[in-house]
Amino acid sequence: MLAAALGSLRIGGTVVTIGHPSRPPEVDVATLINKRGITLRGIYGRRLWETWEQLVSLLDSGRLDLQWLVTHRLGLHEAETAVELLTGEAGKVLLDPSITQE
Repeated sequence: MLAAALGSLRIGGTVVTIGHPSRPPEVDVATLINKRGITLRGIYGRRLWETWEQLVSLLDSGRLDLQWLVTHRLGLHEAETAVELLTGEAGKVLLDPSITQE
């Protein structure tokens, strides 16, 4: 995932990471960072909240669309299925209380 984010940045761009990966990411530093002048930053502590505020602003303005991350929308009655999906190839699985069982 980190390699994909770095590869999609413009030359001289910046990627900011939040959270901790479950395993160390494999990244070709020479190709994806050094040769392209990429800045890689981590956020910890107080800056984390500032970053969330910036993200909300981008989402509200329509300049950033993250709907592609949501791969499944399920009702609360499908919670067990949602957990099973997360162990596979699903991205973001949303449980939506407005989706009812028919």
